[in-house]
Amino acid sequence: MGMGDRFRAAFGIKPRGGGEPVVHRFAAAQPVLPVDQLLLHWWEKNGGVLDRAQALTVPAVLRGRNMICSVSTLPLQAVDEQHNVIARPLFRQIDPNTANVVVMAQTVEDLLFEGVAWWRVVGFGVDGYPSRCVRYSPDQVSLQAPSSYQRGYLPSGLATVGVVWMEGHPVPYDEVIRFDSPNPALMTAGGDAISRAIALSQAAKLYANSPRRRGYFRPADGVDPADDDAIMEMLEAWEQGASRRVDGYIPASLEYNAIQDSTPAELQLVQMQQRASLDIANALGIDPEDLGISTTSRTYQNATDRRMDRVNDTLAPYMRAITDRLGMPDVTPDGQLVRFYLDDYLKADPKTRAEVQQIHHAMGATDAAEIRDQEGRPPRTITAPAAALERAAVPVPRPAVPALAGGA
Repeated sequence: MGMGDRFRAAFGIKPRGGGEPVVHRFAAAQPVLPVDQLLLHWWEKNGGVLDRAQALTVPAVLRGRNMICSVSTLPLQAVDEQHNVIARPLFRQIDPNTANVVVMAQTVEDLLFEGVAWWRVVGFGVDGYPSRCVRYSPDQVSLQAPSSYQRGYLPSGLATVGVVWMEGHPVPYDEVIRFDSPNPALMTAGGDAISRAIALSQAAKLYANSPRRRGYFRPADGVDPADDDAIMEMLEAWEQGASRRVDGYIPASLEYNAIQDSTPAELQLVQMQQRASLDIANALGIDPEDLGISTTSRTYQNATDRRMDRVNDTLAPYMRAITDRLGMPDVTPDGQLVRFYLDDYLKADPKTRAEVQQIHHAMGATDAAEIRDQEGRPPRTITAPAAALERAAVPVPRPAVPALAGGA
């Protein structure tokens, strides 16, 4: 029995058949690189390019993206100067084939990651304003004509009108709606923090997937070394056995020399991951506690106050980027404003709402019909039996009885 057979027997692995080919591969676990080298290795491996799909694999980025894109659940409204809501087909159904919440979430995500978002107008209403639009990803849009395009608008090669290239096709600029974010693109401004978080996640994954011992084998004293094929067979047997159990058996003809690697605690992976998540929260402009990062104690705030702060500090730039652009004269007629309907998002608890409504009612600023409308209830109607009961409950004055002459 050769050394490889003894090794296989120790792990309870069937001996290799004579006709079965030997797969030569190095199965020894690689030691974890220092964190600075690991970051550089990951960055060079990916060509120094960070795309959106990779960024969304970071839980902090995904959580922050979902929070910011939650503004897509709020309906868009067009109102006049007296704040009367005006029905517009574009806001009722943006894309004829996609729900509004999806279109708006993708638009806000483009503004967040790339700093720009694009819609293409695919329908106009009877008033000449856009009634249907389709969202295009920023990587599908270019201001430069593709190299394969044959210029032929005029003999000079110039176009008569400005065009935008969407999926390689020219689209007149008056059929394009471009949104620009007031904030820097996250892929540029927060790229370093996201790349660091990905590298640290890979390091933690390496430790999680390979918690077994690390080291190397060498022949014991007085034992002839095995040939290359036998060595590869022994390493395969070691790998298979280690995948089935933690502890292993080493024959007397071998010596195992353990290599003491740095542990996750020594590398401070947990602390560095928490720091990367904090940097991402700052880049996103959201409260670190919304990402599960415990910071310092804060002044007490109720849910409505926190939502109001989130709108003012985080969501407002993206909301204004959308409403201001949709309120321009090429999309909305003059005299109309575009806004997100925030009443439901900022609605307080029922008790607080009732108290405020009672105060407004007492001041004469509102009436019962308006309060019912604000609460989403239908107008109050009195049924016929109820009306009859109310009439029956009203006392009817009895006619005066004339006094009899001479008394009675």
